[in-house]
Amino acid sequence: MRRALIAAALAALMTAGCGGGKSKLKGQVLENGKPKEVVGQAAVELTPLKDDGKPDPNKTSTAVVNADGSFEFLASGGELPAGGYHVVFRTFGKSGAKYKSLPPFRRELKAGSNDITIDLAKPGE
Repeated sequence: MRRALIAAALAALMTAGCGGGKSKLKGQVLENGKPKEVVGQAAVELTPLKDDGKPDPNKTSTAVVNADGSFEFLASGGELPAGGYHVVFRTFGKSGAKYKSLPPFRRELKAGSNDITIDLAKPGE
């Protein structure tokens, strides 16, 4: 199952836009301010927002969340276009049922390196 998740994430990364992005993104998933130990499979999905503020589902990038809660986007040499993104935390399997109802939230990526923290207790902050 983990191999299938990784293969799906890599496929999504390969189909993501390659439009000269200059943002790099890595981050950490927390729960109540503490690093989240991931049991099973989890991923963070970023979808760029179009001019009308709606997500463009044809350009979604995915990063696998490691067992220690860390993640890094590696598409297009690790670069994504700067701008607004719709962010979703996904879990797979029985251990992820608790997080299936987390709403998507918005994050802004600036040019250069970006480090984001996703606290599952308050993901939109």
